[in-house]
Amino acid sequence: MAMRDEDFGSTLTLAEGEHGLWSPSMAASMCEPPDWQSLYEQAEARAEQERARADAAEARAEELLVAERTARSQAGSLKWNLDRSRDKLKAAVGEVKEVRRTAKDALFHQSEVARLEKLLSEAGVDSRKRGTITSLRMEVFRLRQDLQASEAARDTVAVRPPKAAPTPKPDKDAIRTLRREVDSLTRENARLGKALERARERKDELVSLTRENARLRKALDRAGERTDELVSLRRANARQGKKIEALRARTAGLEARIARLQSTRSVLSQALFGSKSEKQTKESTGRKRGQQRGAPGHGRTPRPGLGEKKERRNPPRDARSCSCCGKPYVANGERSTSLVEIEVEAHIRRILRTRWRRGCDCASSPLEVIAPPPARLFVNTSYGISVWTRFLFEHCVGLRPLNRIATWMGDQGLTISPGTLADSIKRFVPLFDPLAEAILAHQNKAALRHADETGWRVQEYRRNGRSSRAWLWISVSEDAVYCLIDPSRSAEVAKTLFGDTACTVYVVCDRYSAYRKLARELGGKVILCWCWAHQRRDFVQSVVGHAWLSAWSEGWVERIADIYRLNGQRLEHYDRARALERQTPAFDAAQAALKTAVERLFTDAEAELAGLSDGSRKAKPLRRLLKHREGLCVFLDKPFVPMDNNVAERELRCAVIRRRLSFGSNSEDGARFTAIMHSVVGTLSMHGIDLLRWLEAWLTACAKNGGKPPDDLAPWLPWTMSEARKRKFTAPG
Repeated sequence: MAMRDEDFGSTLTLAEGEHGLWSPSMAASMCEPPDWQSLYEQAEARAEQERARADAAEARAEELLVAERTARSQAGSLKWNLDRSRDKLKAAVGEVKEVRRTAKDALFHQSEVARLEKLLSEAGVDSRKRGTITSLRMEVFRLRQDLQASEAARDTVAVRPPKAAPTPKPDKDAIRTLRREVDSLTRENARLGKALERARERKDELVSLTRENARLRKALDRAGERTDELVSLRRANARQGKKIEALRARTAGLEARIARLQSTRSVLSQALFGSKSEKQTKESTGRKRGQQRGAPGHGRTPRPGLGEKKERRNPPRDARSCSCCGKPYVANGERSTSLVEIEVEAHIRRILRTRWRRGCDCASSPLEVIAPPPARLFVNTSYGISVWTRFLFEHCVGLRPLNRIATWMGDQGLTISPGTLADSIKRFVPLFDPLAEAILAHQNKAALRHADETGWRVQEYRRNGRSSRAWLWISVSEDAVYCLIDPSRSAEVAKTLFGDTACTVYVVCDRYSAYRKLARELGGKVILCWCWAHQRRDFVQSVVGHAWLSAWSEGWVERIADIYRLNGQRLEHYDRARALERQTPAFDAAQAALKTAVERLFTDAEAELAGLSDGSRKAKPLRRLLKHREGLCVFLDKPFVPMDNNVAERELRCAVIRRRLSFGSNSEDGARFTAIMHSVVGTLSMHGIDLLRWLEAWLTACAKNGGKPPDDLAPWLPWTMSEARKRKFTAPG
């Protein structure tokens, strides 16, 4: 749908200036529109410089971070070696303490050994000759023999003479105690020997650990010297980090400003250019514009109806005689040169009608006869048919405002007031209104129609204390255009356009709610076919102010473009004379590919929407896509239905241009005249009729009919006009 003044009048916001909001003192400087492109390029350049500075600062910070990591790694390695040496030193010190405790225990055991040797000597055992254990075993064996001998003597019956006093018997418990002590001393001796060997080994290790400790202390001293350097590096890193944060903050501010400028530029671009700003950039094909070298041309355009004025030119008289003898030249044929010229000049057409008086006395004959006056379109006006024809052509076809038409006519010698032209507009309404009604009646028989609406202004509405806003509705069929201007945008106006349709009609339109209500009220007489171009526009507009959605948006736009391409391939094999089931195999294959692509598109949209939140920027276009699925898919089973409403958009272009040039209409009669003339001009243009010739012929017929339209409209409508008459209005020249 075309852009409207009121559609962006309340939402358009501009970026703030460097010194605050707009003030009256800035009005002079804002007379000229700001160059948003240059502002955007300057902001991009400053942002690029800031990014370069930030990159250099980040590179320096990265070098400092690498140096800091290296120093930390070396310090950590030295600390780990020092800790390991300290652990080894601590273990060695523990071993030395254990050896010392063992040495103290050895002194105690030496005193015990001396005490035991004393006991052994008192028991008659010489511990120096043999090993202690062997001596004790021999002593135990001897004591057992003595014990057995004494028991044998006690059992003898014969009395024997008393013997000498026996040797005192050793105590068995003391022997067992001594034996246990000897075993423990043996084990302790062996243990002390092993501990002494370990102490000797630990001594060498302790010496190496002491040397390693000294080396580590020196390395630690060197690391301490580098600590100051590490501290300075950390301070420099902190300063660079602050600078980087400042640069990042500034870069973020610049990027936000760039995004704001881009958003403002996008809004202004759409406000200024409308849907033209939605075009995607395409790669150049390398083909130059215009006529290609070597391609056949169309030749000279024939102009059989163009009048001809002959001019004869001769050389000067002096050049037509011989410069030597003075004898004149003799004519030798001629050469012809043709030039097409246009001469527009206002003139007064003075018509002299001779009066003829009766020369007889016959009372039955008129006394005087005279030729009838020329037909006038309007009573009491001095302007002929050509003036009104040129006025309608310039105003309705050339879209020139009344002031410019008056100025142009003044340049041609005809001084006319713009007020005179404005007052004449209401006179043309009854002349062209029957044609507009006939166009609507013809459209009501069509099976396919396009519908759209755009804003309009009627200044007369302000006098009644209401808004001047109105709406220009348009209905486009295959061979006709009908327009209507109404202060309402409700479904009642749409019912005026489509309510009297004679058959089921497929209406291609945008997603305005009035069309839904129209379809509900008319039952099955109206089938809505939603426009894919408007659905595509949802994905394009989702990027405005959100550049990070560009890749996502372009992906969906490309998928919609693929559907357009597949539909174009299908229509190449479509025969409207055949039913859908009786098309060619090539059409059936293209139809299957198209349906598969459309179903996959909606399936992917459902899957992606399920994973998005309700407030996501991506959710809105996907939700609209799925909501209007039924109307978007009508073209699949009805190949004659187009995918978009671009036909109506193109027909509205002239009305939008006129709205921008004239700001709408001054009165209700002017609004009605505008709608009627857009209907007539749009319909005739679709059939290639020369509008200037047709307007002159139509106004002439109206003038001959007493300033009223002809009763029979069939010769003037393209679908009832004879072929010979149509060739008359369409032939060049």
